[in-house]
Amino acid sequence: MAKIRKGSESGIKMKNVWIKVSVVLLLFLTVLSIDIMTMTASAGSRVAGHGWQPETGGAGTGMQTENGTGMPTGIGTGMAAAGPTVPYAGEISGFSGTNAANNNKTGSGMSGKLTMIAAGDNLIHKTIVDKAWRPELGTHDFHFLYTPILDTIQSRDLAVINQETIFISDNSLISDYPTFGTPQIMGEALVDTGFDIVLSATNHTWDKGVRGVNDTLNYWKTFHPEITLLGIHDSPAAFNTIDYVEKNGIRLAMFNYTYGLNGFSVPGSLYYMVNLLGQKEKFLNDVRLAENEADMTVCFLHIGEEYHHQPTAFQQAYVYSLIDAGADLVICAHPHVVEPAGYVTTASGNSGLVFWSCGNLISAQSKVPRILGGLADVSIIKDENGTRISSWDFIPTVTHFSGMDVRVFLLKDYNDWLASKNHANYNDGPLTTDRLWNLWTSVTGLQREG
Repeated sequence: MAKIRKGSESGIKMKNVWIKVSVVLLLFLTVLSIDIMTMTASAGSRVAGHGWQPETGGAGTGMQTENGTGMPTGIGTGMAAAGPTVPYAGEISGFSGTNAANNNKTGSGMSGKLTMIAAGDNLIHKTIVDKAWRPELGTHDFHFLYTPILDTIQSRDLAVINQETIFISDNSLISDYPTFGTPQIMGEALVDTGFDIVLSATNHTWDKGVRGVNDTLNYWKTFHPEITLLGIHDSPAAFNTIDYVEKNGIRLAMFNYTYGLNGFSVPGSLYYMVNLLGQKEKFLNDVRLAENEADMTVCFLHIGEEYHHQPTAFQQAYVYSLIDAGADLVICAHPHVVEPAGYVTTASGNSGLVFWSCGNLISAQSKVPRILGGLADVSIIKDENGTRISSWDFIPTVTHFSGMDVRVFLLKDYNDWLASKNHANYNDGPLTTDRLWNLWTSVTGLQREG
């Protein structure tokens, strides 16, 4: 075949043919690439929502502000104002702690057992920080706060704590209510106590602005990268990544979101730094995606009305929407008092185990309802029948605060002598263990231990 000279008629025709072939081939590869991406996403990509961002820019994007009831204000939150009526104490199914309801997922052929315990608000007032100061060491030591519950926490495969107050690296920024700042070294006590998962999306996350979030992120990444930190992020990529925790052959998807930031607004360009319930579309989509990746989905919410023993209508509606999206277990914090726990079923027939509020784990608050907390305690099993919660319990705790003695006890280990020394006697006394047990049973519907 003779060479085709550049610019000849036959050469131009051949060139046109190759251009047409190349265009067709390019279109084919583009369609194939789109199909592959679609198949991958439907299988449950770890990067949820394909890089979710707020629809509008500017300060406060995706934020909610507090109106004093623990409910969001503002427009465009994407949230229902009310939901199904939740059955309260004595009416919630599953108080026996053995009701797995419809909380069963098809297994992968592997088997395993997992125990997990979750604590409420680790609310570190400055009086607690002051008591933790060790002048001979030139630093703080918070280990003493948790010694009475050490064995309980360390006996579980996974332990979760809601770190209510943000960490700071500069002790000159230590502060109290309403804008907290807690020394980073608090983290050492949490790790040594046995907590594996730390929740950081709370209404106090933005108390120190960008610096507080960065100080908290940097501490955990630098000193304890083995700890799973939920609720805050240093990049859009991290914000759009679903967190999974694997233990004993069981894979859990975990989420942590807060209703708001006490009126603070995160700059629109930094929307990714704190998970907010106002980002509902993204949240629900991630929960749906997690269904394809996890054996079980757990949502930790900072939500509800402070000092009230029942969930709000907003709280109920949000929790029900998460269960319909695929959440199996929802554990809430923020009210600083305990609320009921048990299985609920949505109007769509989906069920999930909900702890409506775990109250305070520890704080300097002195009203009796605020020194009573609860540990959400669940056992998960995976076998040929699927993955399910095989049993659950809600374990009452009490904050003992007396002079320099500040510790958290299991209520079953507390006694009347300690109760008589508790600072609650001076603000809301007289305090006895019977009073604490009576409050616990009346709110939760659960029986007294022992």
